[in-house]
Amino acid sequence: MQIASGISVLFTTLAFGHIMVHDTQHMMSHHEDNHFFIVAHTIIAIALGVLSLAGGFCLLTNRPRQNSN
Repeated sequence: MQIASGISVLFTTLAFGHIMVHDTQHMMSHHEDNHFFIVAHTIIAIALGVLSLAGGFCLLTNRPRQNSN
């Protein structure tokens, strides 16, 4: 089950990345006046993608979570 979850997270991350690239291209072509929003959107999307990839990697490599105690 853990491997299936990891693969699912990785495919979802790839789909998210694909959507973000097309969304950013659309925003750049239609909203040239608000560059701050486009930059903030791109930074947040990259951060979420990296966190998602890290989660999928941890699921696939069977790494235990850190104990908070």
